[in-house]
Amino acid sequence: MKNFDPKYNNIPKTEIHCHLEGAIRTQTIIDIAREYNLKLPSYDVRELDTHVKVFDQLRDLEAVLEAFGIFQNSITSPAIFERISWELFEDCAKQNIKLFEVRFSPDWAFHGHDLDWDACLEGLIRAKDRAEKEFDMAIGIIAITSRGMGAESCVKTVDWAIRHKENIHAVDLADGELLYPMSDFVKPILKAKEAGLKVTIHSGEDTPASAVWDTIHAFQPDRIGHGIHSIEDMKVVDLIKERGITLEVNPWSNYLTNSVRTIEEHPLKKLFDLGVRVTINSDDPEVLETNVNNEYRIAHEILGMSMDDIATCNRFAFESSFVDEKVKQRIWQKYFL
Repeated sequence: MKNFDPKYNNIPKTEIHCHLEGAIRTQTIIDIAREYNLKLPSYDVRELDTHVKVFDQLRDLEAVLEAFGIFQNSITSPAIFERISWELFEDCAKQNIKLFEVRFSPDWAFHGHDLDWDACLEGLIRAKDRAEKEFDMAIGIIAITSRGMGAESCVKTVDWAIRHKENIHAVDLADGELLYPMSDFVKPILKAKEAGLKVTIHSGEDTPASAVWDTIHAFQPDRIGHGIHSIEDMKVVDLIKERGITLEVNPWSNYLTNSVRTIEEHPLKKLFDLGVRVTINSDDPEVLETNVNNEYRIAHEILGMSMDDIATCNRFAFESSFVDEKVKQRIWQKYFL
């Protein structure tokens, strides 16, 4: 489903919801496996794609998350993490993405090979600095704490992000909202907020509108990842609007995870028409075999958003981006006005 139609590819773009762990090229996975003697189901790109990509709708979000095992095992060293980061930024540049935020879960990504978090961050920053110069783009970094890693991991991740807040712009609470009580994570997330980090929370993806309501009141987030089921309750929609919260929406991902029954039923346009600040993103572009161009195609050709509507979503992403104000303003003035 990757799309490079000039109608979409030529548009300067924003993306503020993209998981680095879900953005590793298949050929790179093979290269890493050969270098580090890792076992794979296949060392042929087409055959391995059947193991590392989700092409059809699965039963639920958890079924999609199971597809990440090979990706996780591929993060074998700080140098490899730098390579993966650089290749993602290259792929962004090919789509004309000019304002980009990348997120990753250090405890989830690095614990398999017991990597040094600081060394990996240094590699990511080198790739970021190079990409910003070579592709003239602005890049922000978000540290994820994964619910499935537990409360202690959340504390560790938040404390690490605070120590590196000159380079990490925000924290995100992600992973299995249905499985883990939010009460375990409120205190450290609020600590991050008090320390000056921005906050985004995965909520309302495969959970009802009531989860979004609870998330907003518990965490006071700046943004919400997904949030699509807020459409089920106008009280929640009104709260999102009242608080000025931006939703990071990922249409094709929501379909593949069975968070919406059909792609035609996706509420992106309905939320937009109700005045919610929605943005359009790819989520896990390699795992889900999508890109932002494809998400624009879905928004325009399937969901009925106009190109002006999509431009407005870009503006919402710019306004709510966690990237330094001066840095993102330069990019906005140069490419979007």
